[in-house]
Amino acid sequence: MAELGRRFAVVTADSLARNPAAATPMAGMFVVDGKVLRFRPRFPFTAGMTYAFLARAPKDQTLPTRTPLLLTRPAVAQRVSTVVTHIYPSADRLPVNSLRFYVHFSAPMSEGLAGAAVELLDVGSGQVLPGAILPMEPELWDPRRARLTLLLDPGRIKRGLRPHTEAGYPLTPGRSVALVVHRGFLDASGARLAAGAERRYSVGPAIRQRLEPRSWRIEAVQAGTQLPVRAIFDRPIDHALGLRCLTVIDDSGKPVPGHSTLGAGERVWSFTPASTWIGSAYALLVAPELEDVAGNSVIRIFDRDLTNRDHRPRPAEPIQLSLVGRPDD
Repeated sequence: MAELGRRFAVVTADSLARNPAAATPMAGMFVVDGKVLRFRPRFPFTAGMTYAFLARAPKDQTLPTRTPLLLTRPAVAQRVSTVVTHIYPSADRLPVNSLRFYVHFSAPMSEGLAGAAVELLDVGSGQVLPGAILPMEPELWDPRRARLTLLLDPGRIKRGLRPHTEAGYPLTPGRSVALVVHRGFLDASGARLAAGAERRYSVGPAIRQRLEPRSWRIEAVQAGTQLPVRAIFDRPIDHALGLRCLTVIDDSGKPVPGHSTLGAGERVWSFTPASTWIGSAYALLVAPELEDVAGNSVIRIFDRDLTNRDHRPRPAEPIQLSLVGRPDD
């Protein structure tokens, strides 16, 4: 079966037309059923979309090597109901070295369409910022295909690299930008979005410091209650990593069941326990891979000065912050 995957591939016709050399095969499996070769996709084909069946030459792994067979799944009447639920960062201001955006949808989406359906515009001119969003093949979706991650070109963000020297940052301080999701983006059923969406930002100075959790304002556990505890940051943190990399643990080191949220432009993290706090021997565990919106983590500065010794990475160790009240609280 692995040999079949090396000889044949299915890609979207759109990705093949944009860049044949970079067309990424769809996830799935080829199987032989008698004299019939079948492709079982990991995710259902999208109604109304055209796909290309490609055959590689035996010693050539590039795509395509022969004229593709185009197959279109018929379009059917679809109920238009999927919407954009959130766009992150949610703050109104971005540092010039911002690294990524997240777009959340109310239902699973089609793959291979983000390049045409999502744009980053200069608000003043209304023009697309060329090369700002890094083209991704495959696109960066969560397992449910309801959260899309968009990267601003890291090569243009890291100082010292040729893309940064030649083109500069994707964003410009003092300008305003808008991340626009067009209504033509298709969900997994092939239906367009019920409405487009956009979020506007002003662009400010770069952030080039590691995260310093010990400088955060940490609220104490109130024993005998289910009141949430909060961590207030000195800058916005990455939305997805903030929900994954912060954990409340008890005195035995086990995670405390509960629910966490990020608010106030990703500057405030809140955790509500599933049951009453028992005593006050709890701590907040900060994973070293936690990042702010510019990609700076507890370990290292993303857009770092290679000549500055203070910018060298630190050991990848978690940081534990006490949630016990202090006398001056």
